[in-house]
Amino acid sequence: NKQAFEDSKRGFIAPLENKGVVKNAKGDVIWDLPKFDFLAGDKAAPDTVNPSLWRQAQIMQHFTGLFEVTEGIYQVRGLDISNITFIEAPEGVIVMDPLISAETAKAGLDLYRKHRGDKPVVAVIFSHSHIDHYGGVKGVASQEDIESGKVKIYAPEGFTEAALNEGVIGGNRQTRLSGYQYSMLVERSPTGNMTSGLGLDTSKGTVTFAVPTNVISKPVQKESIAGLDFEFMLAPDTEAPAEMFFYIPEYKALSTA
Repeated sequence: NKQAFEDSKRGFIAPLENKGVVKNAKGDVIWDLPKFDFLAGDKAAPDTVNPSLWRQAQIMQHFTGLFEVTEGIYQVRGLDISNITFIEAPEGVIVMDPLISAETAKAGLDLYRKHRGDKPVVAVIFSHSHIDHYGGVKGVASQEDIESGKVKIYAPEGFTEAALNEGVIGGNRQTRLSGYQYSMLVERSPTGNMTSGLGLDTSKGTVTFAVPTNVISKPVQKESIAGLDFEFMLAPDTEAPAEMFFYIPEYKALSTA
């Protein structure tokens, strides 16, 4: 059944730049899509890999780049364990969940702008308090723009406490856990790491943080961001201690984080 393959390529606009290789300022590779070239083509699952995992991995490797989700909403896939989303509003672009690393988030923004114009980033939305949904924020917005109010940061109530509890207070434990969870020291191959399931891999660039300027604190809260109406819904203690959904009436678009 190849229906998921057909669905996954829908809205494709452009491939990732540099074949999906992203480097930091020192020239170190912090994201290496070609490591997963062993998934290319239509090969059957080898004996060492569960067929369902092989199929999921193929879908993630085959369909990377810039995609149109629906009118006004675009997404870059295949640059991290999570996806980065760009929501177009009358006054600029709103970035949702800017990946783990500033370098991959910037690469995603650059690809989006190459094909959709140089729209200013006016807001960032953190759907929840896991690092793959906020760590790359400084790749799309500077601290100066956040402090001046040029860029607003929206997040659910309790976000800062939850993010710091996990990433700083519990940082050593979390780093050790991640090493096992994402098999950091295992080669990417059919006999080693076969993706994370959620995404191909975790980027290894510069993790950044921004304290929210606008906190969603009501169970249902309506906000106008850059001229576009949003309806936020809190969903704490679901995947993360601090989490929220939102609906955009104009685009008939629902994000469940």
